[in-house]
This record gives sequence, C-alpha cells and structure tokens, in this order.
Amino acid sequence: MHLKEVDANLLVILDALLVDASVTRAAERLGRSASAISHALAKLREIFADELFVRAGQRLVPTAKALELAPTVHVILAGMESLLRPAKPFDPRDAERDFAMTASEVGDLILVQPLRRRLEALAPSVRVGWMPGQGEETIEALRQGRSHFAIDIEAMELPAPDIRVLKLYDDRLACVARSGHPMSERKPDARSFAASDHIAVSALPTIELLDRELAKQRFTCFISAQVPSVLAGLLLTLNSDALLTLPASLASILEKQFALARVKLPIDPVSFPVRLLWHSSYDRDECHNWVRDEIATLARESRRAA
Repeated sequence: MHLKEVDANLLVILDALLVDASVTRAAERLGRSASAISHALAKLREIFADELFVRAGQRLVPTAKALELAPTVHVILAGMESLLRPAKPFDPRDAERDFAMTASEVGDLILVQPLRRRLEALAPSVRVGWMPGQGEETIEALRQGRSHFAIDIEAMELPAPDIRVLKLYDDRLACVARSGHPMSERKPDARSFAASDHIAVSALPTIELLDRELAKQRFTCFISAQVPSVLAGLLLTLNSDALLTLPASLASILEKQFALARVKLPIDPVSFPVRLLWHSSYDRDECHNWVRDEIATLARESRRAA
C-alpha cells in the first residue's frame, strides 16, 4: 500500500485509540460514531497486518505492534498540528486547564504543593490537583488519562515506551529525631544506630534502602513502629526517641518547621532518583509542556536552596 492511499484521519483515530483504549471514548473524543471508529480500526488492521488492539473486558489493550507505532504516530500528528496551528504563541497567563498529578505523600509535600504556589503567580487558571498512587496503578492512571503527571521516587520499572520520563534530581536518605536526641550530638556507629527504635512509613522505601546498606555491616534496623503516613511518623518522632528516615528534600522542610534534629547516618550516602512521568499523548500539548518545564525549574531551584 502506498502513502497516497492512506487517509491521514486513520492516524488520528489510531492515536485516539492508543490514548483512550476504548472505541466509545475515542468516538466521543473525535466527535464521530462508534461504528465509524470500528470501521477505521478494521482498515488500520489491514494496513499494518496486525490486530493492533485486543479486548480485555471493557478496555482495548494495544499489541506490541501498536506500542511500536505509537511514538511515530504521535510525532507525525504533532508535525501536522504544528503546520495547521495558528501563529499565536502560547501564553500561560491566558491558559485555563486542570491537571491531576499522581504522587505519594512525599511527592505532594516536596513538589505538588510548591508547584501550586508557583502556578498561582504565573498562570492563575492552570491548576494542579493531587491524587495518591504508587507503582502500576500510577502507570494505568497516566494511560487512562485520569492523571497527567506522576512523581516517582520508587525508581519503578516502566513497562513500555508510551510513558515518558524526566529525571528531576537525585535525592538521598536523611535521618531526623526530636530536638535534643542523644544521637544528634555525634555520629552513631552502625550497631547502635541499627539497634535504635526506627519508624517505618509504609509508603516509603527508606527502611529498605537503609537495611541494604546496613547489611554490608551485618546489621538491620529495629522497627519499633510501622505507620501509614509521614505525618504519623513525625508525631511519633517528636514524642519519643525513635528515628525517622526520609528523603532529604522532605527532611529539610520538616526539620525547619518542627525543630527536628538531624542524625548522621553511619553508612555511605544512599541516593535515589526523583522522576517526573507522563503519557506520550501529551508530548505536543503546549500547556502540559509548559507545566513540565515549570516542574523541572522548581526542582532545580529547590536543590540549589537545599
């Protein structure tokens, strides 16, 4: 089949199906009938000699071929849109959008809240809401359009190239304790540090990272309390001799607000990446792209201030 025989609208429909994973939703997005979308899908299957999508319940799951085509389709459509787009440049002050960002409690505190304050000044009608999520549920939320951005501090494995990744910075572990804690006065040895009471926050991988390093000296942390949130861990820390290990970016915020003491870790520095994730379908969205740039700028500024 030659290029002149391919209707460009078929690529628009393929892109919508990749984003929505549903004939019905793709039809609603494009303002067409479901039967027209189904007919186009049949034509696409003939052109590419592949099923492209298989049904799983109410959803369409892209085949390996469809995932391979996705980045190229996005680039082609982005080029077509840039040719047809009016010359007026994007102005964030005139934009009106609502975005959802998936993040753990830590991601909300270190990036989402500061981003909201930043946008209030630069783009008052561009709003970012927080929704909790981790792991595979984060990827699904991005693919289904329920979330537009995600903050990853877990270094999760990304299953397919339709998820874009931008490394914001490398964070590291930091340990805090109540003001006047004996271990804040001098660096503890690994044995006494491991034997102290430690608070484990369920949503954070910090204890696992600590134990990985302590294991080199044949020690593991003694967990005196397992809590569901950073707030619960903070309250325990302020009212006991227990230690709380957090990402340093968050520890820096909390120790200033609650007069916490920093405890030097008796191990080599432990770092992990903080990354921004989004779905490739938003690559050519000017407002989305602008918000991504503001998140990256905010991350750089916060690292310089730390």
